[in-house]
Amino acid sequence: MTLHVPQTLSASVPAPAYQAVHGQRGFSLVEMLAALVILGLALGALYQAASGATRNARVSAEYAIATTLAESELDAFVISRPDVGTTQRGRYGDYEWERWVELIPGREESGIGWMRIMVTWPGESQQRTVRLSTIGRLSEDAFDAS
Repeated sequence: MTLHVPQTLSASVPAPAYQAVHGQRGFSLVEMLAALVILGLALGALYQAASGATRNARVSAEYAIATTLAESELDAFVISRPDVGTTQRGRYGDYEWERWVELIPGREESGIGWMRIMVTWPGESQQRTVRLSTIGRLSEDAFDAS
């Protein structure tokens, strides 16, 4: 008579949890920390780039406003045909402007002169400036006086 011993079904019985995990390879704590450091550096660089682009766009808009103001005031100055030595100042929000007339050396009798304007406004670290010039006809009084 033969005694029949049943075989164990070890393959169908799940192994304890610690044995299943122990056999697998995952990320270590050092690898996770290294990945977080790299992610932090990359995000910091992206933040700096976005911040710089925003600052450049704002400064560009400030220069556009100042240039438009200078062109407008210079046009009004040319139309008024000012006298030599005339200086006018004004303010538009944070922008201050000053416009004046200078004779062109060697052309005093021509009745034309330099009409200049300077617009200034506060910047982040220093005052910003736009300067424009044009040539225009002076008043008849200025022409007669020379």
